[in-house]
Amino acid sequence: MRHKEENIENFKEKFFLQKKRIVTGIIIFLFFIILTLGVYIYNLKKESDARELAYEAYKYYLGLKRDSLSRQQSFLKSADLFIKAYDKKKNIVYLLNAGYAYENGGEIAKAIECLSKVSNAGDENLSNLAKFKIAMIYLKNKDKKQAVKFLKEITSGNSLVMKDMALFELAKITEQENKEEALKYYDEILKRFPNSPLSDSAKKAVEELKGK
Repeated sequence: MRHKEENIENFKEKFFLQKKRIVTGIIIFLFFIILTLGVYIYNLKKESDARELAYEAYKYYLGLKRDSLSRQQSFLKSADLFIKAYDKKKNIVYLLNAGYAYENGGEIAKAIECLSKVSNAGDENLSNLAKFKIAMIYLKNKDKKQAVKFLKEITSGNSLVMKDMALFELAKITEQENKEEALKYYDEILKRFPNSPLSDSAKKAVEELKGK
């Protein structure tokens, strides 16, 4: 009888411990569910905030919203909003747009800083867009050496984005100093990008250079 009572007590104790483990497991499981859900909601909120900031930025960039600001100030306002959107959600498109807006607003150093980050972000298509814009900024500021550097980075890469335009700009830069090199750039456009909007201009340039 005594042995039977001990067995009952042992059974109760084991049942209690097992129940405790199950409850503890459920609590831990629910904790991780709540934590995961919290992180998801937090990220969703950040993404939503970023989209709202970007939407406002586009309105200033396109001149749809001015708030008595000059056009230049609107571009700078747009750039600052794109940066805030990027801080919320690390989308490099926001950074690319900020670079364009800063350049239009006259903040060249900030423009190059943003665009350089995009060019090193790992997306070759967006990188080429950023590099081409950087090249155009340098070319606008009479720094042909730096412009050529970035244009050649585009033409030597695997992405076709902006490659025809980079070749065309390289051809125009080298026309006066090295006619043969310029012809090579134009010929590459005609061979590799026959449907490019620049192909007619490239063909005309080849005819003119060969006629000299």
